[in-house]
This record gives sequence, C-alpha cells and structure tokens, in this order.
Amino acid sequence: MMSSLLQRYQQLAPERKQLLFHTALAGIFRILSASAAFFLSVIVARVLGPSESGYFFLGLGLATMMGTLCLLGLDNALLRFVGHAFAEKDTTTTNQVFSNAYLAAVPVAFLAGLVVYLLTPWLADAVFEKPKAAPTLACFALAIPFITLYLLNGYALQAVRRVIAAVCSMQLGVTVLMLPVLLWLPSNATSADTAAKIYLAGSVITVIVGLVLWFKMPQHRFDSSQKKMPELWQSLPSLWLISASGQALPWASIVVVGLFSTSEDVALFSAAQRTSLLISFMLMVVNFVAAPRFSALYHSGQIEQLKKLARFSTRLMIVISLPILIGILIWPSWIMSLFGAEFAEAGKLLVILAIGQGINVTTGSVGFLLTMCGHEQDMRNITVFSALFTLTLLCVMTMHLGILGAAIAVSVGVATQNLFALYAVKRRLGFIPVG
Repeated sequence: MMSSLLQRYQQLAPERKQLLFHTALAGIFRILSASAAFFLSVIVARVLGPSESGYFFLGLGLATMMGTLCLLGLDNALLRFVGHAFAEKDTTTTNQVFSNAYLAAVPVAFLAGLVVYLLTPWLADAVFEKPKAAPTLACFALAIPFITLYLLNGYALQAVRRVIAAVCSMQLGVTVLMLPVLLWLPSNATSADTAAKIYLAGSVITVIVGLVLWFKMPQHRFDSSQKKMPELWQSLPSLWLISASGQALPWASIVVVGLFSTSEDVALFSAAQRTSLLISFMLMVVNFVAAPRFSALYHSGQIEQLKKLARFSTRLMIVISLPILIGILIWPSWIMSLFGAEFAEAGKLLVILAIGQGINVTTGSVGFLLTMCGHEQDMRNITVFSALFTLTLLCVMTMHLGILGAAIAVSVGVATQNLFALYAVKRRLGFIPVG
C-alpha cells in the first residue's frame, strides 16, 4: 500500500507535490500548535476554574482582537506582496514590504496597548461589570503590541514559505512557552492575573524569536529606502477591513459574551469555540501553504493551475476534517468535559459552532482566493456585511438566549460569509473550489 501511495505521489504535478509536502510539514506543526492551544485551554480551565478562567479568556479575547486590528491589514498584504515577490526572487521588494509593515504597525500597536491599559479600570467596572478582571485585562493590554508583532513575523515567514518558522512565530511559540510554567506553578498560587503575566512574557519572547528567524536568512535585511509603495498602501484599507471583520470576529464574540453574561459563561463559550476550531484546523493548514501560491499563480496568468490547486486543496481539507466533525457531533458533552465537569453542559454550544466550521471547510479557501488574486474589495464588502450582520445577531441573541444564542449567531455568521465568498469566487475567477 505504501509503495502504491508513493507511486501516485510521484505521478503528481510538481506544484501539487510541493503543496502536499509543505502541507504535510505545516500539518505536523499545526497539529502541535492546535494540540498545544487546546491543551492550554484545558489546563487554564482546570487550574483556574470557570470564574477565573473566564477572566483569562475575556482578556485574551480582547487582546487578540485588538492585536489583530492593529495589523492594519498587513497580514494579508504580506502574504500577497511578499508571496509574489518571493516567487519572482525579488528580495528587494520582500525587504521593503516587511520593513514598511513594521514601520506602520509598531506605533499603532503600542499606542493601542497604552490606551487599553489606561482604560482598563473603566472597562472592567463599567463595560464588562467585572471589577475583579481589572488586573488580568491590564496584563493583556500590555500584550497587545506583541501579539500584533508576532503575528506580523509569522505572516512574513509564511509568505516566504518558511512553514516551521512561521508556525513557531505565531501561537505555537506563546503556548509552548506558557504551558510548562503554568503546569509548574502550584494551583493555589495561580490566578487569571498570573496566567496573563505568563502570556505577556511568552508574547515578548515569541516576537524576538520571530525576528531572529526572519533576519537569519542571508537575503533579509531592514530596508526602509522605499516608502512610496502605492499598490501596497492603496490595498491596505480593504485588506484591513477583511482582517478586522474576519479574523477579529471570533475574538470579538467572546468580548460580546463578556458584556452580557457572567465570567463562567465566557469560559464555557470560549472553550466550546476554541474546540470547534479543530474542525477548520485543516483549512488553516492548507491556507498557510496555499495562500502565497494563489498569488503567484494568479499574477503569472496560470488560471487553470490556480483552479486545480484550489479544488485539490479543498478536497484535502474535507477528507481530513470530516472525521473530526463527526466525532464532535457524536460526543460533544464528553469532549467538553475534558475542560472539567462543569464544562460538559457546553456540549450543545460545541455542536452548533461545529456546524458553522463544517461549512467553513466545505467552501474551501474562498477568502484567500479573492484577496490573493486582487479582488480584495469583493472580500472586503462581504466581510464587512457579514461582520455587521453577525455582531447585530450576536448582541440580540445573546441578550435573549444567552450563550446558546451567541453560538447560533456565530455559526450563522460564519456560514453567511463563506457562502457569499463562494459566489464571488465563481463570479470573479470562473470556478468554485468545491468540485
């Protein structure tokens, strides 16, 4: 059987073989990343309990949402422009785009972190009505600029196809640094505040590691000689809205739940949402590898190859994600009980959120196909409409149905965005990835 699989692999086109190799490589490290993130959620929930872990997840949600917003759309810009430049072996453009990205993101991220830090007492008391969460929110406010920068490093490394370095420069780096410290501390000495400080320290170290990995490559250097890059700067408003509406929304939903529910509800919802993301894990893996290739193929005019790559990657996602979805639908309460006996009741939330993620995977890499192929305005319009629709639905349903309503709103929002994007891909590129 192994020889047969090897023979079929050898018969594949070079681009597909390279995609499979890098996907397997990214998959291994993304499995480690997803497993570590899931394990971290379990440990935090078990060590801190529902109330304290609720403060931690609320702070993490707020910081990650703000850190993502402070990327200014440079995450997608790096994948698009650096990915294309790397394929063309244009190291000058690569260095200039990366340098300009840092010059733009650093002041914005640090200013946002300072503002949130100063507003922490008011946010904890007046907005979230959880005064005890103030120290935790303050620590996470300080982490905002470092979340922005480790994400920026990761996307840049992803664009030049340094898969392992990219994964380690993002969430995996922070989680790996945080887990042993959290496990080493005695449970009676651990609080949400302590866990937040550990996360802050891990974020700082991860940024430094990411920069070392980037500049370790001989051709990479800081180059701010060309600040006038019209195509880059003109694309940022649309790319920022895409990132703000799409990537920040899952974390914003936790913040919304924090506004209308107790810290225990925040913990239950956050645990269920993070678990449901295991279904779209393969989507993230394939996007991690395929996004820069989409840009390179489209800009070189290889539309047929782009179509084949998109459909091949979608089939790969569905095959691997389907068993995870089935497992979640069969044993939701048991899976949630891994966080602690109190979390078993969140099984129904997990089922609802899992259905939305199942639709997300089935539609394929529609968002990246639009943004990497120059149709970021279409994706911007879709994500902005979907975000406004989802946030409105989220607020209304959370007020009336609690966290069950929040789960329904998030799942409907994910499905809406992906189905609209699927239609846009068909209209703009002439094919759909599902086929």
